[in-house]
Amino acid sequence: MKIVITDDRFGHNEEEMLAFRDFPARLVIADCHTEDDVIRVCRDADAVLLNQAPMTARVIKFLEKCKVISRYGIGYDNVDVKAAEEKGILVTNVPGYCTEEVAEHALGLLLCCVRRIPFKDRGVRDGKWNLNQPIRRMSGRTLGIIGFGSTGRAFWEKVQGFGFKTILINDPYIEQKLLPGMFGEAASFEKVISESDFISLHVPLKDGTRHLINHQSISMMKEGVVLINVSRGPVIDESALIPALQSGKIGSAGLDVFEREPLPADSPLLLLDNVILTDHSAYYSQEAVSALKMCTAMNARDVLEGKIPKTAVNCLNAG
Repeated sequence: MKIVITDDRFGHNEEEMLAFRDFPARLVIADCHTEDDVIRVCRDADAVLLNQAPMTARVIKFLEKCKVISRYGIGYDNVDVKAAEEKGILVTNVPGYCTEEVAEHALGLLLCCVRRIPFKDRGVRDGKWNLNQPIRRMSGRTLGIIGFGSTGRAFWEKVQGFGFKTILINDPYIEQKLLPGMFGEAASFEKVISESDFISLHVPLKDGTRHLINHQSISMMKEGVVLINVSRGPVIDESALIPALQSGKIGSAGLDVFEREPLPADSPLLLLDNVILTDHSAYYSQEAVSALKMCTAMNARDVLEGKIPKTAVNCLNAG
């Protein structure tokens, strides 16, 4: 058997090698960036461990033996799941491996935005002092959480001690997720957008969430709102976000994800002092990456051994 790692994002493969140590297969570590790269390397693969390389319908059409596409990560928007299903290929992902890290990162971005920590750090390094900026306390104000899956829930848990007057939560399945006695109020998207002083996004990228934050939704927000995004870049329409940051309608934003990644060198976001940028790294800790790599490999091995993997995206019978 042939197992391909399409793109080695992390620079080491100890976990994958351990997962397949006693398995009769050859592990190929590739460096795929384009559809043609993936086709060339994966055409005869029995399993594909996929990071950021494109797994489009065109690529999938050329896969001759593949039984499983095992995605490194929670999201799988670079995989044409429908095309894989039509070809009889199981698609798996690894939800939950970085829940705590993403929630911590969202909290870190929120605190940096509110307290202007990066701005002050740059000022002190430039020899400045008493950098008094308009800063308002978080306690007594309203936090909005859009998306209450694992990371949204973990973020909610981490902010309990900050003294918010209200936490508004929007999620299509909120009635099952927000239990009696929990500090938080189920609310419509419009209510969260219009009444929150701080908004943190924790939604998956799908048709209903693409450009969820756009010109219309921004126009409903409070003046000077703080916006945090640790979900997916295209959840925010950057053509609407940038002028809102420039005008102060959005007072500050903390962004770990972007519509185009890496962030282009000519992006206006790079010129704004009221936005904090990180490199799609909210998921990262050494422990999280180790778990991700092992689970991705074990999902593929389970399918190749005729077992049902722990986390399947589509509904094929793995056996």
